Order: sequence, then structure tokens, then C-alpha cells
Amino acid sequence: MNISPISSAGAISDITKTSNTNKTAGGSGDFSQIFRDLINNVNETDRVSKEDIFKIASGNADDLHNIMINSEKAELATLTLVQVRNKVLDAYNEIMRVTL
Repeated sequence: MNISPISSAGAISDITKTSNTNKTAGGSGDFSQIFRDLINNVNETDRVSKEDIFKIASGNADDLHNIMINSEKAELATLTLVQVRNKVLDAYNEIMRVTL
């Protein structure tokens, strides 16, 4: 059984590089693009998790630890998306309350 090292996972500096490339000339990030990237990330992690579950159910995989890790990544990505959505809706509602 081959165990991949943790260092092969993306570093925190990779995250900051990604967020810096999404900035427009005005200095603020394009929120719609950031939100699309977040949704794509959730879809991708969910797809990988479902593939892993299918592999373990069909007997084609024996690395349960990686399957559990991918499953938790998918769950955390979904929870993060839900929290971002809730914060956006709260901000929208607050703006609407202030303008009325």
C-alpha cells in the first residue's frame, strides 16, 4: 500500500496566488468568478467522492483512508458553500433593509 505524503497537497501560498489572480483593475475581486470557482470546487470534490464510494462498493479500491479523506473534503466544501451563501444573503438583506 502506497501512502502519499501530506506535502503533495496544495500549500496555503497556492490559495493566495489563486485569489490574487481573480482581482480586477479596481483592486477588488470579481465575486461572481470567486463564487463560480467555489461551486466548481464543490462539484469536483463531490464527483471524486462519489467515484471513490463506487470503487469501494464494487471492490475495486482498498484504500479506505483516502476515500474517507475525499468524503470529508466534499462535505467541508459543501458546508463552506452553504456558509458563503448564507453570508451573501445576510448582506443582501441588510443592504435592502438599509435602503428602505
